[in-house]
Amino acid sequence: MNVINKLKQIGLSNREAEVYLALLQKSEFTAPELTKITKVTRTKIYELLQNLIHKGVCNENNRNGQKVYKAIKPRIAIQNVISNYENEIERKKKNEIEQMRQAGVSIEKELISLHESGIDINGSLDYIEVITDIGQIRDTWLTIQENTRKELLAFTKPPYADILTNNVRREEDIIKSNVVFKSVYEYKDLSPEEIINLVKAIEMFQEIGEEARILYELPMKLCISDGTITMLALNDRISLEPAISTIVIDHPSFAKALKVVFDSYWQKGITLEDFKRDQNKYLSSV
Repeated sequence: MNVINKLKQIGLSNREAEVYLALLQKSEFTAPELTKITKVTRTKIYELLQNLIHKGVCNENNRNGQKVYKAIKPRIAIQNVISNYENEIERKKKNEIEQMRQAGVSIEKELISLHESGIDINGSLDYIEVITDIGQIRDTWLTIQENTRKELLAFTKPPYADILTNNVRREEDIIKSNVVFKSVYEYKDLSPEEIINLVKAIEMFQEIGEEARILYELPMKLCISDGTITMLALNDRISLEPAISTIVIDHPSFAKALKVVFDSYWQKGITLEDFKRDQNKYLSSV
C-alpha cells in the first residue's frame, strides 16, 4: 500500500494527501509553487490548503507580504487528523478509529524520514520558526527541555499548553543532569483558587531543585536554553482569543539579549516564601 493510500486511511483525500507529501519535501511553499509539483490546479490549491489547515496538518504564515505554507511534523499532524475526525464524526464505530490509529502508526516512520530528508537547510531564515499548532508547541517545548545541557530560563504565564504539574517528572530528570532551571511565574488574572493551585505547583517544582520567583505580570511567555535557543509567545493584539502562536529562534545573540530581559524580571520577582508570607497584600492587587 503506498503512502497516499495510507494517508487516505487516516482521513485525508487523495489530493490533500498529495499536497501534504509535497509540503514535507521543503521547509515552506507558496501556493503557486505547490501547483508546479502536484497535479492540483491553481483554482483548487487554496481550497485544499485551507482543508489541510483545518485538519491540523499544515500552517499558513506571511513572509514578506506573501502567504507561505509549512507542513506540521508528521507525528503531530497524524494526531490532529485523527482528533479532527473524532470530533466531526462522533458516531463512527470504535473499530474504524482504531484502524485509523494503526494506519497512523504504520506510516509515521515513513513520513518522518521523508520530512527529515527533504528539509531545505539553505534558507536564510532557517533559524526562525513560527508555530501555531498547540500540539506542535508542546512537542517543541518538551524537545528543547530534553536537549538542554546547562541552563534553562523560563517565563511561565497563562494560557498554558499543558497542565503545569504534568512537567514535574520531566523537569526532575533534567535537573538531575545538573541543568540549572530558573522560572518566573505570573499570577495576573488568576482567581484566588487558581493562585493557590499555582503556589502548590511551584512548591512541587522547587522540591525537585527548580529556582523560582513569582510576579504579578510578565511581558511574554519565554524560555531560553543554553544561551542559544529562544522560544517565546506574545499576546495577539487583534484577536480576542488567547494567542498560542510561538516563535523559536536558534541564535545566540538573540538569546543573549533576551537573557538580559529575564535577569531584569528575575530581580523584580518575589520568592515563593515571601509571597506566601504576605499573600494577602499581593492578592489585594489582583
